[in-house]
Amino acid sequence: MGTIIRGIKNIFRNKSRNIAIILVLTISLSLALMMINMNFSSNQNVKSIKEKYGNSFSVGLSDEYIEELYKILGNIGDKLYDNTELIAIDEKLADEIAKIASVIEVNKYLSGGFYSKKLKVPGITAIHKYKNQVEVISEEISHTVSFIGTEESFFRNLNLEKGNIFKRDDIEQNVALIADKFAERNKLDVGSNIIIKGEKLKIIGIYKVIGEFSPETIFIPFKTAQRLLNMEGKVQFLHVTVDSIDNVQKTINYINNKLSDGRIKAIQGMGEFDPAILLLNNIKRISKISMISSSIVAILTILSIMFINVRERAREIGILKAIGASNFNISTQFLVESISVCIIALILSTAITLAINQPLVDFIGEREKTEILEKRQDMLTDEEIAELPEELKEMMGYKDLEELKSMNLKITFFPQVLIYAILLTFLLGIVGSIIPAYYISKLRPAEVLRFE
Repeated sequence: MGTIIRGIKNIFRNKSRNIAIILVLTISLSLALMMINMNFSSNQNVKSIKEKYGNSFSVGLSDEYIEELYKILGNIGDKLYDNTELIAIDEKLADEIAKIASVIEVNKYLSGGFYSKKLKVPGITAIHKYKNQVEVISEEISHTVSFIGTEESFFRNLNLEKGNIFKRDDIEQNVALIADKFAERNKLDVGSNIIIKGEKLKIIGIYKVIGEFSPETIFIPFKTAQRLLNMEGKVQFLHVTVDSIDNVQKTINYINNKLSDGRIKAIQGMGEFDPAILLLNNIKRISKISMISSSIVAILTILSIMFINVRERAREIGILKAIGASNFNISTQFLVESISVCIIALILSTAITLAINQPLVDFIGEREKTEILEKRQDMLTDEEIAELPEELKEMMGYKDLEELKSMNLKITFFPQVLIYAILLTFLLGIVGSIIPAYYISKLRPAEVLRFE
């Protein structure tokens, strides 16, 4: 007990120096606590945002790989589609993913297109801006029709208006589902035939399209799409469903780290590109860097100052050792002094964190919002966006940007943060005292006394 009391009393031996130490540690610990708290709050918000994507995600070619392909092939798209090995994934990957304990379903997809003189679909919809005038331009008619090869589980939520869906074990696989608007425009019905890449497919169902700008995609069986696209044993992307939202990110990480060959990547919907998630991830990145930096500054500060204190008290240490003080007692004295200083800094930094954490997050958030919005080079003004149809806003991502502008990260002081703070305080105290104290305590009294 006497050793502990001496350690506490030592704080007041050099008041000006210890006050300076406490101030530096308070600033460092305040920043570390605020960053830890920001990270916790960001994680909670990311989790709540990702819940809207449900318990499923996609696996496809990574953006990095596709960009590299275009660089190699000189942006000649035809070369890409002539070589299915470059743009497709081995179908066996679906079997590997299905073996993961958390996975309950893996759906396969292939997409393609064809030109038809007879069949008509709406043309491309685009936003044209000229001399501050915004106009939504749609080509009235196009003869380039798109189709998707998929499996029957895709149609669980499909609004089927007439006919039936196809199944994997159907004998007849040259079948198709078409949109109601597509059927009306081309005078087609259940039982009609359409020609896709030279093969006749029978229409067995018609689904309802919701929205003016929704695509009128033709759906065909997955195996049929493989044959028409000459991609036997290949798939373009997979849709994976897991048993709970909590297992989504774990499964994504497992696929990307264990099953990916560098060409494929698992992502949850457009989660990685959701402006709100981009903002929160940026805040998390800043908080981690700042937390590590401030912790290093705090450790170096307490380490250097305590080492100076130990050197200055060399004569005292020599006398203590001469009268029989053990190495443990000497080390404990400096440890108590170091931890006491850190505890005072912790109390002050907790008060500062509670006072200014929210304003700091608001400042960082606004700065990061501006950076994200500036990257949208095609972005219209707020007034121009307001004039667009709601459906078009959502399709082109402006809805998410509007939500980003009004988004504020609310900071809550989590109990876990206080636990981390206490652990960090003791870590600082231990690192800052044990090393120099141990160094001095190992010297013989005669050697120590020669310092003075």
